[in-house]
Amino acid sequence: MRFDEIQHQATAVEVLSRAMQRGRLHHAYVFSGPDGVGKGMVARALAMALLCQAPTEAGGCGRCGACKRATHQQHPDLHIIERDTNSKGELESMIKIDQVRELQRALSFKAFEGGRRLILILEAERMNVNTSNALLKTLEEPGEATHFVLITHAPHRLLPTIRSRAQSLRFKPLPRAFVAAQLAARLEIDATDAALLAGLAEGSIGRGLALADSELLGRRVALLEQIDDPDGMRRVPQLLELAEALSKQRDGLALLFHLLRTWYRDLAALSQGRPAESMVHGDREAAARRRLTTLSLKGILTRLTLINDAEQAVLEHTANARLSLERLLLKLVGQG
Repeated sequence: MRFDEIQHQATAVEVLSRAMQRGRLHHAYVFSGPDGVGKGMVARALAMALLCQAPTEAGGCGRCGACKRATHQQHPDLHIIERDTNSKGELESMIKIDQVRELQRALSFKAFEGGRRLILILEAERMNVNTSNALLKTLEEPGEATHFVLITHAPHRLLPTIRSRAQSLRFKPLPRAFVAAQLAARLEIDATDAALLAGLAEGSIGRGLALADSELLGRRVALLEQIDDPDGMRRVPQLLELAEALSKQRDGLALLFHLLRTWYRDLAALSQGRPAESMVHGDREAAARRRLTTLSLKGILTRLTLINDAEQAVLEHTANARLSLERLLLKLVGQG
């Protein structure tokens, strides 16, 4: 991956390219922005440019052995820190402190080739305080020609001391039309389905591809009608059954929260006079306008806060999923 192959992230590419050309590359960067918008691609392009044996203005040459090893993540001076898998083959919830200590041991030796080293930390928000503090010591004294890139969709979860020692590069969501075109081509779907996926993906091709395989997406309309119902308090037993069923679909909970959040964002936008073309759930415009007759902007914003709080509690395993979903669904229904 070369810098000139990256689309719609011109600012980040220009900052890094210019810094390399001037020999002023910062020792640490935080690449922040939504998942699936190119943060990893730019990081890989930076790795190729740093480790290439014959770099060009566009970054790595893409042909030398160093570029090929970097592309396949097999270069000895490219270190990647990410969540390990447990004995069940599942991803650990957090990056472990032992992984940082192992990195520190590796960095205590000289670089194998070329003198430069790059450390990529994926999902950097997954470091707890102890792991972050261990990394902080290395960031403060990184060693000669050693560079760090912390990739995250939630920079606010990083320790302030880490953020203060790194230069921030913000990655924007990709244009909706671009994402829709990419999804239509890759998934071989029609423009209408691609537009819906692109809206839900919020500027992320990776998220759009993941959504296409979700069983919950096929139930989108039915779920929204059942959950966001002005008369839902008359169906409390059914809502409790739904909460129990959804709590067992751990892989689909992130999408559930996303569907709910984008629905209420659509309602908020419509309530403030935004055009229907901006809606994510554009096929539900009529339903949205009906719902606005029973729901105020204050009620919409309250529901968005409830969704965000429940999502954090459930996905970070700090609360019982079924009970959290029960409370959420009972608060979403109704008027006001």
